Amino acid sequence: MTTKTKIDYAAQLALFLLDQTGSIYGRYRGTMPAKQQRALFGRFIGKGTIVINGTDETLYMRRTACFGTTWDEGGYTKWAAL
Repeated sequence: MTTKTKIDYAAQLALFLLDQTGSIYGRYRGTMPAKQQRALFGRFIGKGTIVINGTDETLYMRRTACFGTTWDEGGYTKWAAL
């Protein structure tokens, strides 16, 4: 089994954004199963909405809080840190 480098994961994220939004500088917001997260990020990020921002090259989780009335955002990660 080969080990992917950080550059491979960043390139995968850029290609994912290009496929989903039409631009590597786009913003994707959606949910992903654990298997897809491991393939794309190299690890399981968590449950909830995943936001991938191509402009800042970051990703983070967005979860509902306070019975769905507010959002809790956290786990900001730079692509290079994957």
